[in-house]
Amino acid sequence: MNIFNENKVPLKKIPLDPRVDRLNSFFNNEFKSKVDFFVRVPGRVNIIGEHIDYCGFPVLPMALEQDILVAAGILEQPELHIRNVDNKYSNFDCKITTFEELNIEPDNNGRPYWYNYVLCGIKGAIEYLENKYSHGLRLCVDGNIPPASGLSSSSALVSASTLSFLYAQHSIPNKSEIASLCARSERYIGTQGGGMDQAIAFLAEENSAQYITWNPLTATAIELPKNIAFVVAHSLAEVNKAASNDFNRRVVECRLAAKVLARMSGSSTNSEIITLKEVQKLFGKDLDEMICLIQKHLPKEAYSKNEISQLLDTTDEELDTLYLTPNTKNLTEFKLKQRALHVFQEAFRVQKFRDTCLQLKSLKNGECNGNETIDRIGNSENKDDYISEILGTLLSESHFSLKTLYECSHENLDLLVEISKDMGIHSRLTGAGWGGCIVALCPLSKVDTYLEKLKKEYYEKYCNVSEDCVQEYAFATTPHYGAVIYV
Repeated sequence: MNIFNENKVPLKKIPLDPRVDRLNSFFNNEFKSKVDFFVRVPGRVNIIGEHIDYCGFPVLPMALEQDILVAAGILEQPELHIRNVDNKYSNFDCKITTFEELNIEPDNNGRPYWYNYVLCGIKGAIEYLENKYSHGLRLCVDGNIPPASGLSSSSALVSASTLSFLYAQHSIPNKSEIASLCARSERYIGTQGGGMDQAIAFLAEENSAQYITWNPLTATAIELPKNIAFVVAHSLAEVNKAASNDFNRRVVECRLAAKVLARMSGSSTNSEIITLKEVQKLFGKDLDEMICLIQKHLPKEAYSKNEISQLLDTTDEELDTLYLTPNTKNLTEFKLKQRALHVFQEAFRVQKFRDTCLQLKSLKNGECNGNETIDRIGNSENKDDYISEILGTLLSESHFSLKTLYECSHENLDLLVEISKDMGIHSRLTGAGWGGCIVALCPLSKVDTYLEKLKKEYYEKYCNVSEDCVQEYAFATTPHYGAVIYV
């Protein structure tokens, strides 16, 4: 059975796949019962547009072949039984009633248990259903997205859990609705993300990246040049966004920058203005003009909490309540200028990346129409190389900005970028940063040589990774499809 509606998560026949078979056997052995359905949600790599989704700006990710795969069994009683095929992850069982009573507690070190991400998804689903549901679930989870890699393993797990619970209740929102629901659900674990991970998980299409915009949530397929591959390489420095305040700190700094810019310009005291995109819309200025405005209105390298309170004509206590998250209330200094500069410059890079891909498509279709950029591409000796260099340069600029303005890189990531640069390959960190992966734009003709260089000069030299295991951490990939339910 294959049921397809472009606005709904597709229902497909259970595939003949060894991994599905293994998960099915694991479920049967664990629960002594049959699987009712499977859910697959992919990981993602963000090609460009880092740390700007929660500021309201478009991003350009693609879904990966790697995924979270869940086997689900429907229960008549309101219970959850959660298992993982990897025995290093503990089992979890509980009764469920209302979403208000479904508590999500971290471990003694303040770090989330792996199953907390499952609970986040289910808590969000129960809230969406207004506590009106009929069934509990048995769930077995298998994931081949490297954890804490910046490839959205945790968001994929939240999304797979939400989708599983809703399907068990015979209630499936459309793709945009469930993506937004899953983004909200992840905040139950303390992460103040912007929704990119969940959007690409549900809206992805095979062989295309997606240009994702917000309010309303939309995804536009972007055809990528045929002569390139995207290579993902894990730095092996793991990051958990929910286990520190680094990520939420950047979110807060961007919110405060938006509030201060609006206030200091004299254009608005609107309490609803909370993103830098809203500030840009308020001023009616393009991205270049917003960069100049930042230099004018946010001249300091850092602002104290008291200085920001004065600029916003509020108290420190009100600042804590209105703008800070529980794990950022202890902060005393905020870098508003640097964060806002990165956001507007990165938004410009996303725009240029998209436009360049669209211009290449127009050229192929013979739609030059006197466009200067298209004419320049058309007149170049090697159009593919010309386009690849434009796109690659944008990735390199993005990494430099993330390293210097957003301060979310890591020495391992920087080393991978330098090794790539030695081969003339452009790359950048992808995901939240502070560890995780880089994504590199690599000519197809260089993929094997590039992967070999990464193996020798990074994984064997610095990480003591055996040759057999390198392919788990560095691989070429193409855009994959989004979430699916197998029945």
